[in-house]
Amino acid sequence: MSVRLRVSLLAALAWMAIAAMPSGFHDVRAGDTLATIAALTLGDPSLWPALYRANRDQIRDPAHLHPGQRLEIPTLSPAQREAVRREAKALRQQ
Repeated sequence: MSVRLRVSLLAALAWMAIAAMPSGFHDVRAGDTLATIAALTLGDPSLWPALYRANRDQIRDPAHLHPGQRLEIPTLSPAQREAVRREAKALRQQ
């Protein structure tokens, strides 16, 4: 099994858990990005894909947020955090 496939499978499992466990909310303000919100709420900007996955019903394009959106902040285990970081790194390399 390729590394990319393993990362994708781990990420899929993490997303199922993420969607079920919000730890809070963030009201989007002008200038917010998923990375800045992840840094503020999760302590790490590279965890932005977790915010995207947890709020796909509201976010069509992860590069464009709209002031007034209320985003769920997921609770992430250490293993989920690592899976999300690996996904973010893979996305940067594309």
